[in-house]
Amino acid sequence: MGCTKNVVLKLPTAPTQITVEGHIEPGKLAYLYLSTNFSFFGNISITNILQNNVIHNAVVTINDGSTTDTIKEFIPEIGYYQSVSMTGQTGKTYSLTVRAIGQVATATTTILPAIALDSVWFHVQPHKDTLGFIWARLTSPLPPGHNYRWMAQRIGKDTTYIPPPYSVFNDQFIYGQTIQFAYQRGTFPSSKAADDTNAERGYYKIGETVSVKFCTIDNAAYTFFNTYSQQQASGGNPLASTSPVVGNIHGGQGIWCGYGTSYKTVICK
Repeated sequence: MGCTKNVVLKLPTAPTQITVEGHIEPGKLAYLYLSTNFSFFGNISITNILQNNVIHNAVVTINDGSTTDTIKEFIPEIGYYQSVSMTGQTGKTYSLTVRAIGQVATATTTILPAIALDSVWFHVQPHKDTLGFIWARLTSPLPPGHNYRWMAQRIGKDTTYIPPPYSVFNDQFIYGQTIQFAYQRGTFPSSKAADDTNAERGYYKIGETVSVKFCTIDNAAYTFFNTYSQQQASGGNPLASTSPVVGNIHGGQGIWCGYGTSYKTVICK
């Protein structure tokens, strides 16, 4: 009635590279996570990632044009490194160098001046009773060329600022204009929290206090987070086109990002 043929695919093995997720912002110590990449078609688990992919004992330095600071390994279990004394300053460019696993990875980023939101507020979604999104008003200045990233933290509930899906946008069509927009609540991947697994997922709730962290980022950071979101959105679709994540790490993968930050707090009521 029909024929079948066993097909054996010879899948390529990805070369081992340094992978960086690093951040620096005004008044705060720089920090980054270091690991190696793993094969796209390989077996993945939290255990083997932590045991086999985290990079230990890396030699990491940051230079701001006049001073060099050494980044120390603070939490070996997750490959978390933090600067000893250097904090970010608006307008400065920071060069990162990572020496590990016989390789050298480098990157540069600039902390651009912050552009603050005009206002933020909470609005209940239709037919959702107590659930809604955070809305904001932004006046995007002239000349064009600005890129933005949105993150938010529920005070007393979230341990850090969490970006929602598609957390970045640029001013290609909005420069010189005042716009209104909304974002849903971001969640950590695979979160088991009750409000991340029920009808409240993605929503803020009446009674919560939310701090919004609005960031100005450079073109390289915008490209990275935008392509990351595209990859994340299509990752579960076997028919989707591939979307390579484009970072700014030379000799490795990932992102070294400077944030120009501004903050606003809203009470959901």
